[in-house]
Amino acid sequence: MSDAELISTLNTISLYLNKIVPVILLIAGTFGHICNIIIFSKRTQRTNPIAIYFLSSTIANIVVLYIGVFVRYLQDNYSIDPVNNISAVCRIRSFLFYSSLSLSNWYILLATIDRYLISSDNNHRRQLSSLKNAYRIIIIITITFILLYCHILILYNIQTYTNASNYSQNYCYPQRDAYRIFSDIQLLVQFSLLPPILMSIFIIMIIKNIRTSHRRIANTVVAHHHARIRKRDLQLSKMLLLQVIITIVCSLPLAISQLLTTMTLTWTKTALRLTVEGFFSLIGRHLAFTNCAISFYIYTLAGSQFRLEIRDIINNASTFVCGKRLLENSRIGIANENAHELPIRKQPNEPSKNYQTDSKTTEKRGVKV
Repeated sequence: MSDAELISTLNTISLYLNKIVPVILLIAGTFGHICNIIIFSKRTQRTNPIAIYFLSSTIANIVVLYIGVFVRYLQDNYSIDPVNNISAVCRIRSFLFYSSLSLSNWYILLATIDRYLISSDNNHRRQLSSLKNAYRIIIIITITFILLYCHILILYNIQTYTNASNYSQNYCYPQRDAYRIFSDIQLLVQFSLLPPILMSIFIIMIIKNIRTSHRRIANTVVAHHHARIRKRDLQLSKMLLLQVIITIVCSLPLAISQLLTTMTLTWTKTALRLTVEGFFSLIGRHLAFTNCAISFYIYTLAGSQFRLEIRDIINNASTFVCGKRLLENSRIGIANENAHELPIRKQPNEPSKNYQTDSKTTEKRGVKV
């Protein structure tokens, strides 16, 4: 295959990717994020710190979905491109996009740290997992990343480069030389490296805490109760582990592609080299967008309790519209988790009202996804 044929093939693939992938991400992401907001905004969920972290990540992903995916879709397919022609739009869009992109991963990291604290045998660490602390740390992290990325509002501008077709084209880029290298390294570290690495470390510590705690339980009644908690925590750890793997796969290509492009910016490149770089940059961008659109489906795949919430939402909607429930547990892969549980026996000297209180407290807890 000649260079001209390869360039034509890559351009054709890029054209179809730009037409199809954003539409799928916008539809799937919008539906998933709406479901996330409905579920995590429920009164029973708002009592759980991890639900607050997931809700914050969902909001950041919505910003990425529309500031990133939707705006880029208009650029590529309808030539509606204020970003690469108006400096103010260029800076504001870049600031919102990169800060939200990083925040979405860091909120998931906070959820992982919260699970580590709640799984610890140390009482002081468990007490750190609270709604008050969750709101505080979310505000601190959000303000921190606003400050870390505020330089974009000043140092990004519209620059003209020659594209693979030898035509001059405007791009919204950071200023050249040292600042652009700094900007790309910042994205690589804050978005692609630190969050996945720290998530992986805390997930390993969570699993270690759960196993250690389980071995120390000797009382039959407490052991049974702990087994139920352990099952939920392991389910959550599985979900977070899946999130970490997807984050690594989807985050690294974009940052690496941008960094390599910056490091070779002064090189003399052939049309084929420019086309290949543009193609891999496109793949990296779509993977990063995918990471911000599929959180709902990760939670659904890994959390049976999350699927129960989805079932309730669908059943409530179908009851309102059609007057009947559409889904039962077995239709969405949910087994009755209480069917095989042994009843907790009451201790001889313990009043029965305590068991009623515990039961009510358990029912009022948020869903552990």
